[in-house]
Amino acid sequence: MPDLTHWPAVDDADWKRLLASARRHQRAGQSWTDAAHGKSAGLLFFNPSLRTRCSMERAAHQLGAHATSLTPGEGTWNFAWEEGAVMDGAEAEHVRDALGVLSRYYDALGVRVFASLSDRRQDETDALMQTVARAASVPVINLESARYHPCQALGDATTLAAHFGKDALAGKRFVLSWAPHPKALPRAVPHSALLMAARLGLDVTVARPDGFALDDTVMTQARAYAEAHGTAVTEASTPDAAFDDADVIYAKSWAGGRVYDDPAREAQQRASCANWRVTAERMARTRPGAAFMHCLPVRRNVVADDAVLDGSASVHLQQAENRLYAQKAMLEHVWEI
Repeated sequence: MPDLTHWPAVDDADWKRLLASARRHQRAGQSWTDAAHGKSAGLLFFNPSLRTRCSMERAAHQLGAHATSLTPGEGTWNFAWEEGAVMDGAEAEHVRDALGVLSRYYDALGVRVFASLSDRRQDETDALMQTVARAASVPVINLESARYHPCQALGDATTLAAHFGKDALAGKRFVLSWAPHPKALPRAVPHSALLMAARLGLDVTVARPDGFALDDTVMTQARAYAEAHGTAVTEASTPDAAFDDADVIYAKSWAGGRVYDDPAREAQQRASCANWRVTAERMARTRPGAAFMHCLPVRRNVVADDAVLDGSASVHLQQAENRLYAQKAMLEHVWEI
């Protein structure tokens, strides 16, 4: 059964097929087929969504399939997750039973369940998404988990291939730049963006303040991808130098490592780094034709200035559109059509 829950587990052959399929859909635009006629997808959003929800529903529809979006706890029962749970509280249904039922209604399931940012072990092991995968008997697409956001990564790869040309990506300089935010945010998107860029053969720099390192396991995997292409993954602790001669600036906020054991201190560290905002002056340090990327939603004039987001270098709206084509490719993959 095709697996899109644990993104690094997708092998190189499947990765290339998925990207080629997404590019094919991107070139065709919002075209309609009946390739998935009679298929159905159940989409569970334990956390908010705009792009993922809409693009998955549209992707299924444009392939001739049906999609149902559910928000657990709003129109459904609240779910319990723990093994051996004594369910004498607010949770009326266990996720194992719910996923077992939905697996009998749908041909694929998509699930979004964010990091807790309070339980380190649960987040680092992607425990909730793995619970879903074990409970389901149909393919599960990760619509963002504690560690990964494969839908975003494939859409981003499609965007880069369209912007530069697939055969012109090798050796381009990709900067994943930490950005300020009033809230501590999960690392799923930066993890996936890092792995995506390294897998495409880009030279990658992770620019982030002290205390905001990404997961060691993800960094190791990204370096292995880069080594296979003869490129590198490096880190920088100041924003300005990282922008020099960059071909891509991918801005994203994420929580510092102290969020689990001292959230107040993490919030102080984050607030002290407001000067990491992406400005037009910083973008001017990049190479001609450079792209500015962001996964959205974006806090304007906190993460990046209006002049950046509304400027000619910004491709964030193209990224959002390409989510549709990426998710069509993913549905084709799990349904093997």
